[in-house]
Amino acid sequence: MNTHISFPENITDFLTWVKTTTELAWSNAPIDSYFHGAKWLPLNDGEIDDLEKKYRIQFGEEHRAFLKVLHTINRKNPTYDGWKDQEDDNEVKQMGHPSYFYNWFEDTQWIESRLSWPYDTILQDIFGLNKRWLKIWGPCPDSTEEKIRVFTEWYNKAPRLIPLFAHRFLMGNGHSGLKPVLSVWGSDIVIIAWSLRHFLMRNFARELDLEVLVWDEEDGCFGGFMKEGIPELDALETIRTADAVIPYWKEVITSISPIWPGFRVKE
Repeated sequence: MNTHISFPENITDFLTWVKTTTELAWSNAPIDSYFHGAKWLPLNDGEIDDLEKKYRIQFGEEHRAFLKVLHTINRKNPTYDGWKDQEDDNEVKQMGHPSYFYNWFEDTQWIESRLSWPYDTILQDIFGLNKRWLKIWGPCPDSTEEKIRVFTEWYNKAPRLIPLFAHRFLMGNGHSGLKPVLSVWGSDIVIIAWSLRHFLMRNFARELDLEVLVWDEEDGCFGGFMKEGIPELDALETIRTADAVIPYWKEVITSISPIWPGFRVKE
């Protein structure tokens, strides 16, 4: 049990703790490690304001604080090959590797591509092999034009999904309820974390000392699991999907059966 661990309540203080702790861990990483010596590259308020105007978006409070304290690190993402999203798309291939967490000033092509990614890939699901049409959109129209019109009308009312990392997104500002980090691949939308704060805990569990290694007899190796006994982390890990208030996108997330119950929630 690790009930002695607590996190700064204020989001800026929490992000500053993440910055300090991860950079210290990376400074001690093996010299041949991808993260060795990595540093965060924060933005200032003016730069964030300029991004909102340029892309006609509004970052949520948590996302804005993230950009101001962390934003991205001075490394490209070694595990994400963008061209594998669209193998025959030379334009995507030319974009190369994005930063580990998108760099909003250097990864311009990636940002522009990802801002339209949810709309484009869900639309592909509607007209592709999956022929998916969700109940929340109402009766399925016969014509292509009407399907596009109905879906677009719904999409434009939903919280904007703003790119964060690979095909992970965070909901923009302007709506109440949870703002989970979502993995979006067409209409296959999966909850990665219940908030950006939670995502950082999970993504950097080892650096933040939030991971415990457990030996798996079947696989013959150690597996990493989030520590238990930490009040805030336990509360996040035990949120039930069925009880979560997620505006608009919950109907898409729960449209795939069986519905994922939660991180540490049994069906």
